[in-house]
Amino acid sequence: MPPPLEIHVDQAKSDLQPNHHILPATSSAGWISYFSGVPDKRRQRTWRRKAASDEISGFRNPWPSFHKATRQELWQSLEWGEDADPAIDLAASHPRAANASLAGSSSSSARAQQAAQLLQLTKPDFSFDSGAGSAKTTWLGHAGMLLQLPGLKQGSDPIRIIFDPIFSERSSPSQYIGPIRSYKPPCKLEDLPPIDMLLISHNHYDHLDYDTVMALWRLNQDRMRFIVPLKNSRWFVDSGVPADRVVELDWWESVDLTERNPGTGRLKVSCTPAQHSSLRDGYDADSALWSGWYLSHELPDRRPYRVFFTGDSGYQCHADPSWPPKPPKSTTHKKLEEGAVKKVADPDNISPEKYPPCPAYREIATRLGTPDLIYLPIALGATWAYVRSFFSNYVPPANVPVPRHSAGVTGAIHMPPWDAVRVLRDLTGAAGEDKDVRPPVAVAMHWGTFVTEPVEVLKSLGHLEWACYNQGIKFGRDIEDTEGVKAGQPTFLALNHGQSIVS
Repeated sequence: MPPPLEIHVDQAKSDLQPNHHILPATSSAGWISYFSGVPDKRRQRTWRRKAASDEISGFRNPWPSFHKATRQELWQSLEWGEDADPAIDLAASHPRAANASLAGSSSSSARAQQAAQLLQLTKPDFSFDSGAGSAKTTWLGHAGMLLQLPGLKQGSDPIRIIFDPIFSERSSPSQYIGPIRSYKPPCKLEDLPPIDMLLISHNHYDHLDYDTVMALWRLNQDRMRFIVPLKNSRWFVDSGVPADRVVELDWWESVDLTERNPGTGRLKVSCTPAQHSSLRDGYDADSALWSGWYLSHELPDRRPYRVFFTGDSGYQCHADPSWPPKPPKSTTHKKLEEGAVKKVADPDNISPEKYPPCPAYREIATRLGTPDLIYLPIALGATWAYVRSFFSNYVPPANVPVPRHSAGVTGAIHMPPWDAVRVLRDLTGAAGEDKDVRPPVAVAMHWGTFVTEPVEVLKSLGHLEWACYNQGIKFGRDIEDTEGVKAGQPTFLALNHGQSIVS
């Protein structure tokens, strides 16, 4: 029995090889893509979309903004000892962490309690009233997001899309070793409502988890489709998913999902550029594409509702180890609410930058429109923290022999909070104050799940609030915090695990 929604694929028609493709004669990929050699950028032959999977040997980030840190830059970025970042105390001053016995304390036990108060595990509510809002989104942990949209015809079931889900204990090829969850999944996979589409941004283990994907497939075989970036479909077919249920797209290609009846609405899903990498087995660096996903939900006589999932993506490499700007000591949540702290003069040019920002996000907004709902990553990957955890779980923070690295040195592949807010501004800059434009809402992802030290939770929240304050974006923890914002002005939310918002 075919899935309830029909699908129509709009693929590239140009014979010109896209500049993010690498053909066999030009590849020089290494073992780990971010630290490997730069591929030859010369175009070697005419490219045809029909034969793309056979002709392409790999992919690359085509912008000058993708910079692999030099050895010197990496060395300069390292930090030893206890983390004294003022953003940690800023986060701990939030009313949600208010506890007289913890006030002013920076002990490991106090930090653990503060983090537990600020980031909690809540039981999800998956009910969805299509008439109450245009979308409902639920954070499932890490980059996992469940999106529910109204059905495409009156009386039909909601359309449910899940992005990059991972419910496994570890983000790893093995469940015996590798980055481990500090927060359990907010529900069982069996508790999720029926899923129509599963979208994957890339094949790293924290975004493409075999056990989770296969369990979802078993639960939703009557309806679920998989939409993936170019050269990722083989993994699904080899795992047992029928080939006709998997669609792979290149950047700027799209699919339309419609009801079988004419004259109803449609859901357009576009594959968008991202600045990242791919790696599965150690020898396949950048051989499968990475992407974001842009959804346009269109019903008759209604303004389209647009959703953008950035995937795992970077924005700009910051070689200066003092980047990003830190809040002054004694900065508190209350002082920021009162506007009592001096802002950074120019949040886009804090210090002379050696490398430019990624232009893809402004291009996405120009081509596809300002999104209403945006999922943005705000933290680094978990692997380095996992290595540190072999020591940080047993010795005082000041004595951990494995250093931290500055947030900016890997900013070309993982955007820290400051850059995530800049990306939000890039995506919503054209929204203006048109009263018909919904205030855009961003939801933080890729944080607070595979963390090994409580200060990572505090640091992410503190830097996100500080970045929002300096860049004119409202920071919040739930949908009520979007009330009172001007039309077209965005809010950046950091939800609890399992928490939902309707927008």
